[in-house]
Amino acid sequence: MWKRIRHRLGLKKKARDLPGTAHVPEKAALAASAASGNIDDRGPAKYFHGRKEVLSSFADRRARASAGGPSAQGTTFLIQGAPGAGKTALLHRCAEEAAQDDWLVAKIDLHALYDPASMASWLDQSYIARASRQVEIDLKVVRSTRSKETGGITNVSQLLREAASSTARGLLLVLDEVQTLVKLAASPHELDATSTLNLIHNGEVGCSAILLAGGLGTSEAAFNSLGVSRFYDGCVVNLGRLPPEPERAIIRDWLVQDGGAEGDATAWIDAIARETHGWPQHIIAFVEPAAGVVRACHGQMTPDGLEAVLRQGQQRKEKYYFARIQELTEPGRMVLGRALSTMPTDSSFRDSEVLDILSEEYSRAEAQQIFELILHKGILAKTLRGRFAVPIPSMHHWLVEQYHLGKRPS
Repeated sequence: MWKRIRHRLGLKKKARDLPGTAHVPEKAALAASAASGNIDDRGPAKYFHGRKEVLSSFADRRARASAGGPSAQGTTFLIQGAPGAGKTALLHRCAEEAAQDDWLVAKIDLHALYDPASMASWLDQSYIARASRQVEIDLKVVRSTRSKETGGITNVSQLLREAASSTARGLLLVLDEVQTLVKLAASPHELDATSTLNLIHNGEVGCSAILLAGGLGTSEAAFNSLGVSRFYDGCVVNLGRLPPEPERAIIRDWLVQDGGAEGDATAWIDAIARETHGWPQHIIAFVEPAAGVVRACHGQMTPDGLEAVLRQGQQRKEKYYFARIQELTEPGRMVLGRALSTMPTDSSFRDSEVLDILSEEYSRAEAQQIFELILHKGILAKTLRGRFAVPIPSMHHWLVEQYHLGKRPS
């Protein structure tokens, strides 16, 4: 997808009446989840709905950057949230809209922040470094016949200035998993990476340039570890659940467009939405097997089929929850479960309150480490008001049910 962006710029019988279709819903649901629960919830969304406020904010930031001026030519736009919140899909949509707006779009990795050869490769440019004896050495195999040589450039900053000046509207760099920026802090590459990040963040590339970043809930702190601590208003998005309307639209698209559902799908949409709570990972956990069941039943949405879908989706949800807490010790799980049992769903904590709760079982230093782990794993996520809450109601219930007052999972 990234390379393309850079370069483009009569009624059937019911399933139960058909021969050989006994238990088809159950078999189809099992087949849909056969890959050990490896849900395809990364990358571009097959059916994208919602996130209009984020897309609008990002479009506004692009417009400001394109307008020019010493303080308006660039910035960092950060989308952070718990695993399964749909960050990567939203990054793809933002990148697509920027490409449609004639921005040059390139996905990069951490190496590109300090290594000009790596940055040149992502920009489809052939990087030629000059050795001390003026011998030209080709450091990177070019991935595009349309690439441009950048001989004589010795750092990432120069490379970015040249790339940004060659595009009519601007340069968009897309960096996912930015919570890993902490790996560069106190490393030999810290100064170079910090220089690159600040160059973009402060609008000093010389032309319009934006870093579109996505990562877990600790991403803003990761930027801070490299000296990027102040974001423009609206440029840090704490991604949460989808509202009901786009959630239901996604479910409907999977049932009708992917599964070929015939007739009124409302009952299935209602049943699935009661389980997904607007959480993108949960939506995929249910709609993938749902589309498979509907296809296997020749477009019919039977009660048996829905029962099989709900069973498979619930198993996938529970696997997701276990993945969130598996690195947390049993005492930590118990403390958290007891605390959540006293609070209604969707209630929130201050960070100090979370630390106080964890300090019931651990030292303050240990509590701080566990709090960071809880954020990293998405057990708690930052809210719009800067507080912390369990991002999904059903996960709140599950944590209380499994770990309240010392109860162990069955």
